[in-house]
Amino acid sequence: MFKLDEKHLDKAKEFAVHNRKKKSCNNCYDRGYIGTTPENTLVLCPKCVDVDKVMEAWKNYVKDIPELKEQYSELFEDEEEKLENLGE
Repeated sequence: MFKLDEKHLDKAKEFAVHNRKKKSCNNCYDRGYIGTTPENTLVLCPKCVDVDKVMEAWKNYVKDIPELKEQYSELFEDEEEKLENLGE
């Protein structure tokens, strides 16, 4: 099973904190995330975090790191399909 390194988890936490919509949240206690999964990935707080912005920031971060890009290849599948459709 893949487990995300702590340095990448810390970066994901930064993205969550910087993309919060509310100043105070009793759901995540102002962290921007509720917890982590067994794979060491974040469970974002849907109540106070702009999930789309966090995912876009994560996607930009992942694309520059080959090991993560391979693990999170599903993030890039939509782009590849769009490029293929443009070529037809």
